[in-house]
Amino acid sequence: MAKLSLDIDKRCEQNGMVPIRLRINHKATSAFVQTGVRVEPQYFISGSLYDPIHRKAFMASEKREQITRLVKRFEDYLLDMDRAELALLTASDIRERVCGANFGAHRSVSQRIGVQSSEWIHADGTSFMHAGGQSVGRGVRIAQSGDFVAFFAEYGGSRRTAKTQESYAYCAKTLRDYCKARGLLTLTFWDVNYGRLTDFARWLAANGKGDATRHMMESYVRAAYKDAQKRHIISRDNDPYFDYSIAPVPQKDIDCLTAAQMAALMRLELPQPSMQMGRDIALASFYLCGANPMDLYDMVEPKDGEALFVRHKIERHLKREIHIRIEPELAALIERWRGNGRMFLFRQTYPNFDGFRHKIAHRLRALKEPLGFAVSMPIIRRTWATIAGELECPENVINHSMGHVVGTVNARFYERYDWGLTAKWNRRIIDYILSQK
Repeated sequence: MAKLSLDIDKRCEQNGMVPIRLRINHKATSAFVQTGVRVEPQYFISGSLYDPIHRKAFMASEKREQITRLVKRFEDYLLDMDRAELALLTASDIRERVCGANFGAHRSVSQRIGVQSSEWIHADGTSFMHAGGQSVGRGVRIAQSGDFVAFFAEYGGSRRTAKTQESYAYCAKTLRDYCKARGLLTLTFWDVNYGRLTDFARWLAANGKGDATRHMMESYVRAAYKDAQKRHIISRDNDPYFDYSIAPVPQKDIDCLTAAQMAALMRLELPQPSMQMGRDIALASFYLCGANPMDLYDMVEPKDGEALFVRHKIERHLKREIHIRIEPELAALIERWRGNGRMFLFRQTYPNFDGFRHKIAHRLRALKEPLGFAVSMPIIRRTWATIAGELECPENVINHSMGHVVGTVNARFYERYDWGLTAKWNRRIIDYILSQK
């Protein structure tokens, strides 16, 4: 009888998390199957097939459910398999019998290329090795039908940032829920047509997904499908997106704080250190022209009285540093939360960004009771931009100060921006807030 077990591959650690693999041992042979789940090493529970993740792990229940589904597929196959026929198979044969029939035959090649990767099957029957989003070779011809959900999960796992990977993982779980609700064993590439995309959008709305979430998920599905076309896994001949358009998110009023509310946040005195930390992080973001949590988490020590950083969201497109002068209000927060070699101590306190981000959200929610209104990091970022606009700050200054990709070719590549303008307007905005009664 084949033996199944789970382990983690510490060679592929990324953002404080490592991948969990399913290991098959059978008649002196072994094979690995990537589960598509990553977990903090300290929260992996060895020796358990159905409860391998500690409840404190990020998205523990969803990850446990995904692993359980995969393990059950293998156990069901082994229980139903004729013993005489099973004796003739290797561990790799078992893996391909269970996974290969639906295109997602995961073949670990981490020992050869040093990163988490898997083999997928093209529509024409040839295979390619998927490693961090790159095609690195072709292999044997195997006629298969394509499991889109399996490809989608692998594609999402190859995204660059942990936050995007997390969003794709959530969408992959939603796709599986949709398949279950519609009685589909799997969703193949050929199932992704105009009617299916329309039905998926309706199902999302009927199951309580908001317009922004629905738009995000549909956009992710489209991105994965287009990537499969580029890899020639599916033909462009019957591209459903020639006919199907993703409905935009309806425009609504911007959710931000008023100048008076921002002043109340600045003046709020909190005896509990945890609540004070939440407030101080929000204020630090505001004083840095709406810097994102990821930027705060990684921000290096100031240089010559300025905060220098490249916004994470656009660093793949632009490497231009943002220069923001350290105002006295921000200097006081830096002194209180100074890190070792960094502006703040967040990275050394929280080993991975996901833990930091969720802790911020929890502590900001606690501010609603003493303040009487909700505060979040996106609200703080929008508040800086909105108040800047109310004070008639030039749009070019807002875009540069917030790390937006500016619209004109001249502004992006030729114009030398004066960061003194950012310092001037940021000081004016802070003084305007402090003048509120």
